[in-house]
Amino acid sequence: MRINAPLRRFLLAALVIGQTTLLLNAFSTGARAQEPQATPAAAAGQRLVESVDIQGNRRNRDEDLLYYVTTRAGDAFNEAQVARDLKALLDLNFFSKTESRVLTLDGPRGGVEVIFEVKELPIIRDLQFEGLSSVTESEVLKAFRERRIGIQKENISDPVKLNNAKRLLKELLSAKGHPNATVDVEEEVVSATSTAITFKIKEGDRVRVVEIEFEGNKNFKEGELRGAMKYVKEAGLITRFKGQDILDREKLDVDLRLVRNYMASKGYLQGRPGEPRIEGLGRRRTGFPIIPLPLLSSTDEALRITIPIIEGKIYRLGELKIEGNSIFDEKVIRAVIGLKQGDVASGERIYKGLIEDLKKLYGNNGFIQYTAEPEPTYKDNPANPNEGIADYTITIDEGKQFTLRRLEFTGNTFTRDNVLRREFVLNEGDIYNQSYVEYSVLRLNQLGYFDPVDKERDVDFRQNEEEGLVDVNVKVVERGRQQISFNGGLSGIGGSFFGLDYSTNNLLGRGESLSLNFAAGNRQQSFVFSFTEPQIRNRPISAGFSIFVQSLKFFGEGTFLSQNLDALQGLSGSQLDFLSTSDENLFTQRTVGLSLFATAPLSEFYKKRPFTLSTRIGLSYSLSRTSVQDPAVNADPNNQQNAIPVIYRQPNILTSRITPSVVYDSRDVRGVDAINGKQIAVQLAFAGLGGDVRTYQPSLTYQQFIPMRNKRSNNPHVFGFRLLVGHVGAFATSAKIREAQTTSLSFIQGIPVYERFFLGDEFTIRGYNVRSISPIVPIDQYVTSQNVVLATNSINTPVPVESAGLQTLARQLGTFTGPNGANVIANPSRGFQPIGADTQLLGNFEYRVPIFGPVSIAGFADIGTAFNLRKGVDQVFSTNFQADFPFLVSQLGGLRGSLSGLVLEKNPFLASQITIGASGGFDVALLARDNRLVTQEEFAQQSCNTCTLDPITGL
Repeated sequence: MRINAPLRRFLLAALVIGQTTLLLNAFSTGARAQEPQATPAAAAGQRLVESVDIQGNRRNRDEDLLYYVTTRAGDAFNEAQVARDLKALLDLNFFSKTESRVLTLDGPRGGVEVIFEVKELPIIRDLQFEGLSSVTESEVLKAFRERRIGIQKENISDPVKLNNAKRLLKELLSAKGHPNATVDVEEEVVSATSTAITFKIKEGDRVRVVEIEFEGNKNFKEGELRGAMKYVKEAGLITRFKGQDILDREKLDVDLRLVRNYMASKGYLQGRPGEPRIEGLGRRRTGFPIIPLPLLSSTDEALRITIPIIEGKIYRLGELKIEGNSIFDEKVIRAVIGLKQGDVASGERIYKGLIEDLKKLYGNNGFIQYTAEPEPTYKDNPANPNEGIADYTITIDEGKQFTLRRLEFTGNTFTRDNVLRREFVLNEGDIYNQSYVEYSVLRLNQLGYFDPVDKERDVDFRQNEEEGLVDVNVKVVERGRQQISFNGGLSGIGGSFFGLDYSTNNLLGRGESLSLNFAAGNRQQSFVFSFTEPQIRNRPISAGFSIFVQSLKFFGEGTFLSQNLDALQGLSGSQLDFLSTSDENLFTQRTVGLSLFATAPLSEFYKKRPFTLSTRIGLSYSLSRTSVQDPAVNADPNNQQNAIPVIYRQPNILTSRITPSVVYDSRDVRGVDAINGKQIAVQLAFAGLGGDVRTYQPSLTYQQFIPMRNKRSNNPHVFGFRLLVGHVGAFATSAKIREAQTTSLSFIQGIPVYERFFLGDEFTIRGYNVRSISPIVPIDQYVTSQNVVLATNSINTPVPVESAGLQTLARQLGTFTGPNGANVIANPSRGFQPIGADTQLLGNFEYRVPIFGPVSIAGFADIGTAFNLRKGVDQVFSTNFQADFPFLVSQLGGLRGSLSGLVLEKNPFLASQITIGASGGFDVALLARDNRLVTQEEFAQQSCNTCTLDPITGL
């Protein structure tokens, strides 16, 4: 639509007039708004707050403090609101509650000025403790933090906090035997906003409990009641070191409850101890006064504690009603409680049955919210006025059955989740089982991959009560996966050596373990490589292998029979002499082998039970070859004086052994040592599937660890012991072993000497020399000869003497037949030799006390014996052929000839040549062996040493 010009001019004029009118109205309204208006408060005659101010603050800004003040300028003055504002400021704990206040002044415009006048509390710049000896300063500061006292450097000093600190200090000193200690506080002004605090302490004399008496007890002996107390005991040598002879009221209250529980466990359900009386007895000598040492005895203030006892009647169980149970039959619940009508009503048994045993039974079936309330009713026994009857009504609330919805792990940054999940017996979707969770935590700790996992602290449970679901979150802290250690030293057996050990127990985060052990020295070398795979095809079957090589140089037992001066020097009793002996004079034992092993839990073959889950069945196979090599000098025909007879000869003995085993292990391993649980291991090693050895070796080992003190900590005091029984026997003898038994003592009754039992080392009986506990047997030594003839010539091939009489004499002089022949030459000194045992019994007992971290001290006692269960027979063996036997020259004695009735005595026999009777003297006759004349120094023969082992009597 088109608008003509006059109309446009009219509309524009109207628009301008309208806008001008609106601006004039808005200005008029604003002007009226700025005019003073009479407020309702003013209309009612109430005064206004003209200003709000803070005074006395130095460290805190006004605007920061006014944030907590709700009173504002222009508000109607409200005295209650101002009081609340002062309280809000004081609740900040920045100001003194006694020196801070609020002031109200008349304002210049007839209102009120509100002033909050505060007194700032000073900052603690220094904190000292004077006179403190029984408690360390670090222990005090730790107690301050745990109790939230708030006294430490850079905190605000508050009189209330200081009083709390004084009270806590007195409690700490009282727990250390100083109940009469006094604590004063001195404050020194450092600046206008800071102070230095000094606690001045006078501990006073130590006070010990020397007597604990009971009054009113007729059916309980005082020793019984004292035995029920665990934390406060009479002064003595043991209680002195445990700190149990110190009066601590909190611990005494716990002991009184223990006494009451003990009386209830004997049927005195209404028995109770009364309020104890504490009396001072003056100064007495306590501890172990026979030896007046500061640690064992001292003179202290003595206390007597007298505890009144109200026994009441003994009660027997009457009617037992069980209500609310639907999962378990009443008979099952009664069986768990373990009491029947007419039995003494043991309060301990009822409590344990309901609170512990039944709770565990329900928890193992998913009912983790189980509760039980026993309500006793006491009445007289009409049949016996001295007894009462206790009827119980037990109300059980079973709750819902819970299912494991989610299992999560936190903290495993390297180890994969599946490695942890496979150690958990429970899977997501299973009915929740509390015992399985606890056992799974035990298995995690046995892995050694993590710091000890605490089932209460590190396992979180989240329950969904409506749906009956539970989530479990396990927190772990990973340890270092790889361990490298170096060792070395100097030993009588190994000489100087250096060792390197490397192991990883969580290879690539999959749980595999690999270890490498290497040792090298001048007299020993060893190498062991092993690998273990914990799971085969996602089943809990562990398998692995190890390869081992060992070389060890040692003195042969025949060293004392030789003329090797270098070797004999090492027999002087000095270990340094042995170390200085040339390695050329030592024998070398070498062993190389391979072992394969596999284990699986018994639950793979049978139902899941606590026993089957903790028991593993194993099978291992090992193949090894062991031999002993002569010293290199023994093979030197030009230096036969260095020869050393070999008593332990092992000509490449091959051992093929299979070992089935069953191991039950419930130990809770924290780090290196176990703190709880037991291990039972049964093995039967069988050697004979190939190889040369034919033996069987059954063994049984029982270990148990019992926490004694600080049971809930990760490092408790632990008493542990190990009992071991072992036996070894041969069921057959191979041809190689039969041959070895005729030339050495390497085998006793078909058993390798290195597999027989020798006790005495850090792993068996400590304090004894290595392998020093063993049966010993006498060894008779004889001399035999080899290819000796009586010759008439002194050069070239010997010409035997043809005379019959001379031949008889030649046999007497040149043929020594050993123990069973006609011409016996024996060593008059009988030797004794340890041969090891076929049976051992061993017990190791230890009490371990942690010091810090993995370091602990332990007291131990070992007991054991090694003996032969079987009686042996004579065992005859001959060593390698040896030249130049000097013992024969000095010990031979008189020799008699048969020619012309003359007797050849010892002295002429030892002349430079032997002459046989003729006119004018003796004819020349020389001893020779193997076409070579024997000089006097070689003494007319070459010989070997034959020894006879007496019957093994088991001594």
